[in-house]
Amino acid sequence: MHELLPLSWMRVDAIRPVYRDITLPFSRTRWITCADIPHGYSVQILYEDLSCSYPDGYVFRGCPSAIGAYFSSANCSLLRTGAEAVLDLHKPHIEGKAVAGSLAKGKKHGFVEEISLHEANMRLFGQFRSETKHAGKPQLQHLFRDDPAAACRSFVFRSFSGQWLAAMTLSERGPAALHTELMLRHRHAPGDSMECLVAGIFEVLEREGLHEWSLGEVPFLMPMHPSQEPLTPMERFMVSLASCCKHAYDYEGLYRFKNKFAPEWRTVALCTNCTPSPVMLAELALAMGFTDLLVHQSLDRLRQWIFPS
Repeated sequence: MHELLPLSWMRVDAIRPVYRDITLPFSRTRWITCADIPHGYSVQILYEDLSCSYPDGYVFRGCPSAIGAYFSSANCSLLRTGAEAVLDLHKPHIEGKAVAGSLAKGKKHGFVEEISLHEANMRLFGQFRSETKHAGKPQLQHLFRDDPAAACRSFVFRSFSGQWLAAMTLSERGPAALHTELMLRHRHAPGDSMECLVAGIFEVLEREGLHEWSLGEVPFLMPMHPSQEPLTPMERFMVSLASCCKHAYDYEGLYRFKNKFAPEWRTVALCTNCTPSPVMLAELALAMGFTDLLVHQSLDRLRQWIFPS
């Protein structure tokens, strides 16, 4: 059995992998943002192929522990960046009190439906994204498959009148294992819409006999297990910077939402065959648009302070 792929890397029926990458602006290291990996590729084959494909250096995020251990033994460096919330589809993740109350209220507003992404639904998806809560802000880039057609499955929570209230897309990252890509809610949707969507998707995947479903990463969350090493100086530096940027990216709120479902929290890491450094973190922040979001949110906060409503 092959280990789970990094987040947003997908298993496909193909002979050769397809890597999507961008060049970081200063170091010229290639950031592999996502990839389509053949089902037959083991971790060893993947490592050898990356070494041949990127002789001048590469970095990728969302690296799970099994792949991280192999790459680390092959002289790559790991930088823990957060944790992903994983739901075991054979356990009662949607039966807890924190979720039950939301479902009781949310089911009054609509139902969950899996959709195919034909031309009409792609147009609806585009319109829906322009009406989400964060649509007016700079968007983070290259952190997930943001083209719905690039994922393998799509679900919506639809009101009884037909309006989309929430939407999610999933990709296949391993045998019977799916990963969340887009997670979107309409700006006027009832507060429990996303909980209903997660619960509805969980029931569908459970019936299909799949093993697990990742709700995705919460960055800067470090749920350290007793067996794990303490944070390195670089990891402490990253977490301390992140704590100063909560007004730009509410990772604590994201954690509270995903933790409602009592997931297993698994550490994920940045993996590189170069040396991780503050410069590399800055390059990634620029490339993913986090600096644009930080500036936008900081200016907005300043305006609210100067001109309170």
